[in-house]
Amino acid sequence: MRLKWMTAAGLFAGLFAAELVGGFGGRTVVSYVDDLGTIAAALAAAVFCLRAARNQGGRLRTFWGLLAAALGLWSLGEILWAVYDLGLGGPVPVPSWADAAYLSAPPFAAAALLAHPAVHGRTTGKARAVLDGSVIATALFFVAWTALLGPLWRSTDLSTLGGIVTLAYPASDVVLLFLVVLVIRGTTSRDRRDLWFLLAGLAAMTLSDSGYAYLAEVTRYGTGNLVDIGWVAGYIAIATGAYAARPQPIADPLPLKQTLTRAALVAPFVPVLTALTLAAVEIHVTHRLDRVAWTSALVLVLGVLLRQLLLAVDLYRGSEEETALPDRLLNSLGETRP
Repeated sequence: MRLKWMTAAGLFAGLFAAELVGGFGGRTVVSYVDDLGTIAAALAAAVFCLRAARNQGGRLRTFWGLLAAALGLWSLGEILWAVYDLGLGGPVPVPSWADAAYLSAPPFAAAALLAHPAVHGRTTGKARAVLDGSVIATALFFVAWTALLGPLWRSTDLSTLGGIVTLAYPASDVVLLFLVVLVIRGTTSRDRRDLWFLLAGLAAMTLSDSGYAYLAEVTRYGTGNLVDIGWVAGYIAIATGAYAARPQPIADPLPLKQTLTRAALVAPFVPVLTALTLAAVEIHVTHRLDRVAWTSALVLVLGVLLRQLLLAVDLYRGSEEETALPDRLLNSLGETRP
């Protein structure tokens, strides 16, 4: 059954992308396929998340329930967008009621990620885990500011509601991406694969949001743009993850010691390397970084150095405990001898 759903979902996404790329049937057909296809994908994700919430218990029920609420609001936004685009037949204004629905969804998605058990699990070093989160947040902010937020900030008229809405999309995306990386950071080898579909879907949607904000400000966004493929792919990935979620009516207790996956160990370094690479490219091309970028880059470097220091301390303490263990065993054996 899961194989049939994944085959159908992949076929739907492939046909959707082919229509947007090829433009078969003209502009009108592309608009209908884009708007109605996006609504169908968003509603499917919302329904499957609600179904997953009914089959789960504990934090997972809260997680899927909040995510279903977020998908419901995203679905409402897609429906309102289609009303403007197909029903009224004119360009969708910015801001619009569709924007109100879209921007109401990220708080629920963020609350869902914060409620996930992976965020509340015990890690090998609590202080290092908190520092990892700070480093990830700083790296993502640097990337977002240098690539999108900075240019939009300098070119957008923030005295208008439309300008605020334009910046709200990438700003909320940074928060969601930060939480997605934190969930990946907290995953263990016992976690299910449905989580990876979900996180990939959220990441695809946030990237499309940022692309939409850029296009709406720099050029002119229109229905049928290739950036819409990211939203449909994201909705389908979330629906697949929710559909594949195994029923778990009773919450599992958290293990005392978690074994992090390779992805969890690598996750903090991906945004850091991306930020440092982007900084090098920006300095090479423009020969400068603005004050916000310089400050975030300095905080990022200091955070990485402090993280490595804490890691070295943890490794040193671990080696001391391993060395002291045989001595403690011998002493205890000697004390029990008659």
